[in-house]
Amino acid sequence: MVTPTHQGKSNTLSPQKAINLLPEVPTQTPRKLSPREQRDCDVIERLIKSYFLIVRKNIQDCVPKAIMHFLVNHVKDNLQSELVTHLYKHDHFETLLQESEHVAVRRKEASEMLKALQKASHIIGEIRETHMW
Repeated sequence: MVTPTHQGKSNTLSPQKAINLLPEVPTQTPRKLSPREQRDCDVIERLIKSYFLIVRKNIQDCVPKAIMHFLVNHVKDNLQSELVTHLYKHDHFETLLQESEHVAVRRKEASEMLKALQKASHIIGEIRETHMW
């Protein structure tokens, strides 16, 4: 939209946007409020402040809920599938299936304990079978 400029005495057209100027604010001196009007204004002011405090509290309460909904639930829903995808990569099978040294030692100890307990159970069974009269 092309509007005339108001600079200097030139009436040339300029490719600037039109500016909407507000009418001047009246400069009347405000009238004195009656006690009832003043009280009503105070009540309205308090109600508006209370309303904005309630809105502010609601927004403060909604922020953690929104974070939980959009961020945490998304991670929770997609984390397991992502981990399983990385787990089943063929490049890592050897390292994932390799038994740690600590577990190997514990397995060997448990195997030796099992053999010793089986031998002890066999000996106890033989003692029960022999009749001592």
